[in-house]
Amino acid sequence: MESKEFFWADKVADDVLKRNKKEFVCQGMWTPSGFFHIGNARSELFTPYAVYRVLKDRGLKVRQNFIIDDFDGIRKIPEGLGIKEKDYPNYLEKPCYLAPSPVEGYKSWADFFVSEAVSSFESFGLEVNIISAYESYKAGKFDDIIRFSLENSKKIVDVWKRVAGASKEENFVPLQIVCSKCNGLLSTQIVSWDSNDEKVLYKCKCGNEDSVEPYRGNAKLHWRVHWVAHWIVHEVDFESGGKDHFSKGGSVDVGRALMREVFRKEPPIQFPTEFILLYGRKISGSKGNVISLKQWNEVALPEVFRFMNFSYKPQSSIEFSLSDNNFILLMERYERAERLYYGLEKEDKERLETKLERAYYFSQIKKQRDKINFQLPYSFAVQLCQLIDYKNDFNKIVSVLKQTGHIFGELTQEDKDLIFEILQRANNWLVNYAPESYKISFVDVPDKSKLNLDEKTKEAIKEISDLMENCNNADEVQTLIYEIAKKHSLELQKVFKLIYLSIIGKEKGPKAGTLIMAIGKEKVSDRLRSLL
Repeated sequence: MESKEFFWADKVADDVLKRNKKEFVCQGMWTPSGFFHIGNARSELFTPYAVYRVLKDRGLKVRQNFIIDDFDGIRKIPEGLGIKEKDYPNYLEKPCYLAPSPVEGYKSWADFFVSEAVSSFESFGLEVNIISAYESYKAGKFDDIIRFSLENSKKIVDVWKRVAGASKEENFVPLQIVCSKCNGLLSTQIVSWDSNDEKVLYKCKCGNEDSVEPYRGNAKLHWRVHWVAHWIVHEVDFESGGKDHFSKGGSVDVGRALMREVFRKEPPIQFPTEFILLYGRKISGSKGNVISLKQWNEVALPEVFRFMNFSYKPQSSIEFSLSDNNFILLMERYERAERLYYGLEKEDKERLETKLERAYYFSQIKKQRDKINFQLPYSFAVQLCQLIDYKNDFNKIVSVLKQTGHIFGELTQEDKDLIFEILQRANNWLVNYAPESYKISFVDVPDKSKLNLDEKTKEAIKEISDLMENCNNADEVQTLIYEIAKKHSLELQKVFKLIYLSIIGKEKGPKAGTLIMAIGKEKVSDRLRSLL
């Protein structure tokens, strides 16, 4: 059933294969200086994962690394932590790994933010090797590259200047030292490097002056060389990153030039990934305006987030929020892809539709079944959880879904569990994010004097209420309303408006037939009779 139509990850995988290796490496990197969010997940996890997955499906040996860049220094205190400004010096300029935790119960700053991030990885079907940059330095894995970089500082500076137009001092060395007194990284300045005894003399803002060997966690390469060092140490073949790194003369151009001209190695294939824009703005882990994977999992299935990543090219920005129609539209795209994949929606196979199927295939965490027995649209789940106590009357949910045509096979226990999960997430979204337009309830009997019912309309309403109880499903209810309105020469919009006002107190609402079956056709019939 899997579509063989190429999408972007298939094409990238073809280029990766040309590197002709026994084992391939896809990699992403994230600095735990702030909150991990879905924008980070897109560029550093799911773009590499898509290529990893294609290679794996082709039977090739491949691994995916997720580098925790916890040796990076803290430049800003994220909002929402409750840290007082007088306490900022306890954290700022120190490596994430060595700075204290902003929250009790964690070993360090990095431990807190990393624990928050990786706790959801498994539920999103990720199979990543999580690697601490600091621990890699501490273990000596970067010692040879540090030594080589110090010996070739002038060449590194020359390439850097030419590619980026950067201005560097003649005695510049691409290294940052960790202060032996205060653990500061961004607060130190290198005075000199003695190649004979392989020691670096440095001064720190705290007043400390010391001479140390720059190995095993005492020093970190300047981030432009640090990035290249990770390509070398982990033998990276494919890597993604935020689009801001890919500007002309930017960090990617510098890194690739350094890799070829200084280290004499071929850089990995790289792919820029656009931002996920939250309310039109770039998500910022330091500002706290984030949606975490954990938050996502509370309101939607992980498969839908995977689908969002795979159904857009990485170079496409994604406008998103949890509290407007973008969220529901994403759900509808996912549901359409599912129908196409399982042949429930019959259309000519255009290229776009084939790509949607491919994206759906990659979005699934469990092995796909040959067929599905139900499809519960998210928007309908939002309605159901408001009208039926799904936790205590699940059988009624199943009964309504059969009547509305959303169940079309024998449900397994796994199907029932999934239906419950969707309802639970829909209810969480309703409570925490949904606009008012999505909120409905069966209202008290409206004031009949305000409905302005004439005799012809009353006759039509009586007929609808009498015949509705004979309908077996939502489509029959919908057809009945159309036919009765036409029979009495009534404006269709007026009849639907009257029905909506009488049951949910709004002039518009979900598809009337589906809504009526969810509330209960007998209950709605009684309500309509009460208007006469």
